[in-house]
Amino acid sequence: MLLGLCASVAMAHPHVFVDATVKVLFNEKGLSGVENRWVYDEVYSMATIASVDADGDGKLSAKESDALRPVVFGEASKANYFNYIQCGSEFLKVEKISSFKASVKNRRLVLDFVLDFTVPVANDYTLLVLVVADPSNYVQVTTDMENAEASAPESIDVEYFSDSLEGLSLFKAFLSYVEGLYLRFKQK
Repeated sequence: MLLGLCASVAMAHPHVFVDATVKVLFNEKGLSGVENRWVYDEVYSMATIASVDADGDGKLSAKESDALRPVVFGEASKANYFNYIQCGSEFLKVEKISSFKASVKNRRLVLDFVLDFTVPVANDYTLLVLVVADPSNYVQVTTDMENAEASAPESIDVEYFSDSLEGLSLFKAFLSYVEGLYLRFKQK
């Protein structure tokens, strides 16, 4: 029993660390996506950059950036790219990545990408909760929800704030310190 407990504790700690920021995007039709910026820890960054930096210049060309995408998103793609949006009683599925750019800043790997989601605007408020985290805790994603942003046209009223996930059953697999971004939006 002690061996099983040790094994589960060993598997529960993070191996990769990411600092993330998000911006929720709207167009005239409603929610259109989530812009993500992920900044990886130095150890993971150095190893990953070295694996695709064919010319060894410490920078990522467009070709090297493209080669990096399946490396960093392999497992994350199976987990909705760690972007979970609760709409009603279910999580929305990522429709596609509409942009992706990898760069190196201060020896750290930086990914900028937009995940496309679609939630039409209505005359009454639509309520959503956004969480960017890895429920397995293999990748510890620390998301700065206090400074999250939303960008919407004048025709859509959007309100949002960050808070704990306590009491939300869809998020019970997430660690207790993970915060969500609570949004509501409607047609003006």
